[in-house]
Amino acid sequence: MGSASLAARLAQEISAGRWSEGEALPGVRTLAHEVGCSPGTAARAYTALRDFGVLSGTPRSRFVVVVGGAARAVAWRGGVHTLRLSGSDDPALDLLVRATGEAVTVVAGPRGSVNGIVQLSRGAADACALHLFDVASGRWNDPFARGVLGGAPVQLVHLWQREQGLVVARGNPHGIRDVGDLKGRRIAWRPPGTGSRLLLERLMLAAGLEPQPDLGEPAESHLAVAAAVATGAAAAGMAVRSVAESAGLDWIPVVREPFELALDPASRAAAEPLLTALADSDLQARLAAMPGYDLSLSGEMRFAA
Repeated sequence: MGSASLAARLAQEISAGRWSEGEALPGVRTLAHEVGCSPGTAARAYTALRDFGVLSGTPRSRFVVVVGGAARAVAWRGGVHTLRLSGSDDPALDLLVRATGEAVTVVAGPRGSVNGIVQLSRGAADACALHLFDVASGRWNDPFARGVLGGAPVQLVHLWQREQGLVVARGNPHGIRDVGDLKGRRIAWRPPGTGSRLLLERLMLAAGLEPQPDLGEPAESHLAVAAAVATGAAAAGMAVRSVAESAGLDWIPVVREPFELALDPASRAAAEPLLTALADSDLQARLAAMPGYDLSLSGEMRFAA
């Protein structure tokens, strides 16, 4: 049995609950004897799972299932590292994920920056896309990402700058110029925990308006916001410029925001296909052709501070 096959077998057993979080697995020599392989093969299998964030330890000590290790083990497919991605909805991100083939899996559940941060903190995701503004510090993303992994470092990968604003009907029949003109209008609202909803709520409060999402039109995505406005179900909604133009709607600029990926460094290897796709010149050209996206800093990395 090779190390890749053994790692896949161990990952399956961990995900199935044979070993719980905090429990030590057999020593390297014991495992080698049990499965009929060399100690070196067993050590390499353990090390691969450690590097993927399933285990902690060294060949000279015992390997232990880390918190969230069982969830990470689910992402191990026969030695192939699949990046589990959560977080914000974005048309350009969807294009990027499709370009990676099967190397990236979008985690099931509600999309949104806050939910993505929660899934990353629980070990249910390896990375999350986010665009969150911290009012207290006046900074984007870093204050929300830096404590997600219990004090362990978090990498932030800059994907692009994008323009968000108010999507309104062609010709702007309601005469909406800014957020202050939304009073009394039916609004398309993104779900709780999405960065776009938090942005709109903050801006409405600053304009002296009370956000009332329960009285608006639910919209699960940026495309759904555009659809709600196009069909007349809502007078306006917060969304990226690209969906407004693709639907033939008018759009009022509000903010340019950094759209970034918060990444667990232990999953850096799993993120390589996504980072490679992001750097591809053909894909860069397709993304840059989408209205409202600036890729001039695309791919830059830093640790959240």
